[in-house]
Amino acid sequence: MKHGLIGAALIVGLLSGCGPAWKVVRVSGPPSALAAANDVALSFDYTQMYVEGRTENDWVAAKTAEDAKYTTTWADLKGKFEAAVLQGLRNEYPQAHPPTGSPTEVVMTVQVRSFKLGKFIPFVLPPTVMDAEIIFSVNGQAGDEISLVRSYPSSITQPSVFNHIGSVGQQIGNAGGKLIASKKGK
Repeated sequence: MKHGLIGAALIVGLLSGCGPAWKVVRVSGPPSALAAANDVALSFDYTQMYVEGRTENDWVAAKTAEDAKYTTTWADLKGKFEAAVLQGLRNEYPQAHPPTGSPTEVVMTVQVRSFKLGKFIPFVLPPTVMDAEIIFSVNGQAGDEISLVRSYPSSITQPSVFNHIGSVGQQIGNAGGKLIASKKGK
């Protein structure tokens, strides 16, 4: 009975958003290399990304064959995602910014692994899902790294990936900010 209650509490906590909800891939320290991070630069790496099971280049080429303006649509979607990640990171670090090239700055790189574009389809409702790694570099050296999956459901009122990508991006940025905050003073 006691173990059942603990298990139920753990499940409720995870489903309600409590806890980090990420997998630790690599940890720096002790002490943590992120303990002194006050200024964070944000970068993106799409070299490992698969979109709906295809490489990004294959995905964009196939969609561009259907719609000649798709490259602009794709650039807009990625721009909206990147702005949302920055906004989410700024919840913890208001001064977060693009990298300046300084060898001493802390850089949070979002490396997207897979991206499933949600779209409202009656009776199916596939969500937008993004699987990513967040890799922190301090003084040019890779340090802490986490892996996470974030999603947003499709609905009749929010049918397009363009409705979802902002939330997914903010969730990823928030996770990165929370990881850095968790390393303060350790």
